[in-house]
Amino acid sequence: MTPGSGLPFAGLRVVLVAAFNRRYHRSGLSLAAALTSLGCEVRRCEERRRGWSAIFPRPLAARLAARLRREAADVVLVFKGSHLDPADVGELRRRYGGRWVNWFPDDPHDHETSSRLAPAYDGFFTHDSSSLPRLRAVGGRPRYLAFGCDPEYLRAPARAIAPLVFVGSRDPVRERVVQALDDLGLAVWGPGWPRGPVYGDTFVRALAGAAVGVNIHQQFGAAGDPVRYGTGANMRVFELAAVGTPQLSDAKADIARHLMPGREIVLYKSVEELRTRARELLADEPARRSLAAAARERALREHTWRHRLEELLTVTLR
Repeated sequence: MTPGSGLPFAGLRVVLVAAFNRRYHRSGLSLAAALTSLGCEVRRCEERRRGWSAIFPRPLAARLAARLRREAADVVLVFKGSHLDPADVGELRRRYGGRWVNWFPDDPHDHETSSRLAPAYDGFFTHDSSSLPRLRAVGGRPRYLAFGCDPEYLRAPARAIAPLVFVGSRDPVRERVVQALDDLGLAVWGPGWPRGPVYGDTFVRALAGAAVGVNIHQQFGAAGDPVRYGTGANMRVFELAAVGTPQLSDAKADIARHLMPGREIVLYKSVEELRTRARELLADEPARRSLAAAARERALREHTWRHRLEELLTVTLR
């Protein structure tokens, strides 16, 4: 790192393994931008097979090895990396050195993959605090790290779309909750729903166009699997906060670490309470404005991807 630069990680060489695509996988691009803003020298390694790698297929481990041969890395940060075998991680660490960390976004839904990957890394970060004991039990070195947001991306003009908006993938558990809101003016987008998924600026406009943004975590409610429901706040918690839309979310335990219930977010614990809170918010415009302003201010102050990566690198290099 370069002393006196004013940037906390100036000159730190980071290889970021993620999916990079402005339409579908913005998180990888946002992470790269946040690392650069911290002063890191960032080199990307595309997790998926694209371009020449799709025409002349090479495994992710081979493509990553080629990157590391060209220039050593102080930190290799893998975002998910389910296609990077733990044995390959061990071999690459031995050959090229550096600190190897994984930020795994799919807990608590994919216990099998995270349990398989965690022991291979120097550090394993998860947004779901309930997953920590399990990951320690399999030999991992897990740390809790919440998701973040990209405020530069999550901006859109206020243009009313619907009283309530939910954006997320369709599954039988969520479908039951969505059906219970049909009479309250709910608009739904996402894989599997009739309107289909939304990406890029259309995604942001969908979030910003709601009087109230509804968040329904996977496996919520009586029909869900409590083990795979977990405690972690999904990415939508921080996206809705950053875009400035008042949010109504099921009461995941980790949410209260980051947003103040009743002041920055409204939480519900049942479908009946969701309906009650939705009616209350739709009838109270001053409350909606207050929630939205407070949540956005908190998101910009504490919950950007830059905040998260500064924490990750600080822990990793300790």
